[in-house]
This record gives sequence, structure tokens and C-alpha cells, in this order.
Amino acid sequence: QVASAVGGALHGPDVAVDGASFDSRSVAAGQLFVPIVAARDGHEFVPSAQAAGAAAYLSSEGSLPNVTLPAITVTDTAAALADLGGAARDRLPDRIVGVTGSVGKTSTKDLLAGALATTFRTTASEKSFNNELGLPLTLANAAADTEAVVVEMGARGIGHIDLLCSIARPTVGVITRVEGVHLELFGDIDAVA
Repeated sequence: QVASAVGGALHGPDVAVDGASFDSRSVAAGQLFVPIVAARDGHEFVPSAQAAGAAAYLSSEGSLPNVTLPAITVTDTAAALADLGGAARDRLPDRIVGVTGSVGKTSTKDLLAGALATTFRTTASEKSFNNELGLPLTLANAAADTEAVVVEMGARGIGHIDLLCSIARPTVGVITRVEGVHLELFGDIDAVA
């Protein structure tokens, strides 16, 4: 199912995975490890993820030597994580709140999650996991019995909120406040809005 969701190919036995992580230091037993290629190549940390109990991993480098976990090969692991988040969203109820704005996103997300949790089994973004990596991870790690989700959405440039909305497909949107932040990327406050 994961291979199908991310347009990848499974190499090795079919195994069950329970959630995902892109940090080998906090990967939990049974999770899918997603190595992100950025300043450092996350593929270097697949052996550590295996030692921590990961059940499988995504790879844009094929099956890695000295790693016995099943691999799902993809072209781009970050894009595959976004696809995985979108597939996870398909299994969640239509009670998804997306929170964005120039200021106050994390506090608002936490307050909304607390209020919803009084009535619904609620999942919310950890910390300020509000980008193209953190948001799909939140969706992928939502428990099967989740009844409501609150995701934080941040923007570092034009089009980022659109991308995050395409993954999470929120049924309710909250904009905390529009301010002149990241003007070096947006140009002016109208572009921020």
C-alpha cells in the first residue's frame, strides 16, 4: 500500500508499518523511515533507523548495502512523503482544521487541538511541524481511530500553503493574522495575504 501510494517499488518482503519518521534519532519500532536529502543525505542514517527498529525505508538510491530492511524505491523521498501524507489523509475523517497566518500558528493549533480533544480523538501537528515534511508526517502518524486533525501550515514562499492544502485538504481553515513577515520572499504584504 505504501509503495502504491508513493509510486514506488517494494524491494524485499511485504511488512506492516506503523507511522513514519524522517529522524533516525526518534524513529519508533515499526515505523517507515524516510531519509530526506538536504544539507545531509538522510540515506546515511538508514542503518541507525534499522537499529532503532524501523520496519522499512524509502530510498531514492535503491536498496542500500548492509541494510536488511525492505526498501521502497522512489525518485524523490520528500515528494514521496507528501504523497504518503495525502494517502493517509484519505483514511481520515472530514474534520481537518488547517491553521496558517503570519503569527500565532502554533499556539492557535494547540488551543484548537485542546478544545477538539474534549469531544473527539484528536491528532495535531507536533511542535511546529508546519512544512512540506512535517504536515504529511502528522497525517501519516495519525492513529487509526482519529476523529479530528489540526495541522499547522507555514509558508516560506508563494505557493507553499497551496501545496500543504493539496496534501491535507482541510475542511476548516483558520488564518490567525496577516503581517509583513518574510517580505524578502513575498515582496509585500499583499503577496503575504
